[in-house]
Amino acid sequence: MATYNTMQRTVILSFLKTNMGQAFTVKEMIAGIRADSSTGISLPESTVYRIMGNLVKSGIAKRDINRNREYQYRLSDDKKGRVIVRCRICGKVQQIDEEVCREMINELNDHGSMGTDGDIEILVICDDCK
Repeated sequence: MATYNTMQRTVILSFLKTNMGQAFTVKEMIAGIRADSSTGISLPESTVYRIMGNLVKSGIAKRDINRNREYQYRLSDDKKGRVIVRCRICGKVQQIDEEVCREMINELNDHGSMGTDGDIEILVICDDCK
């Protein structure tokens, strides 16, 4: 399927590029875009979800789950192989050292029956929730 560079898609990508390294729910994206009065564009939630779904499928964006169990979206960075440790109770997130990430992903790709897409999430219970 062809990808069209609509005004909505362009505005969303511009917002995410301006806020590189941060993750946003759809509602946070809409509020952030509205706060920028220069766009003058209305973005229904369904449109943002559709565009973000397409961006995730194409690898331009990544989707995570926040503490409130809501989807958050961020632009993909060029670094492949993030391993995230997330508390299954409160949702607190911690990243693992890059070298450890690379070793885990290489091990899975070389010797596992399944490959990875570059992101691995490990669910644990943090010290605060024990």
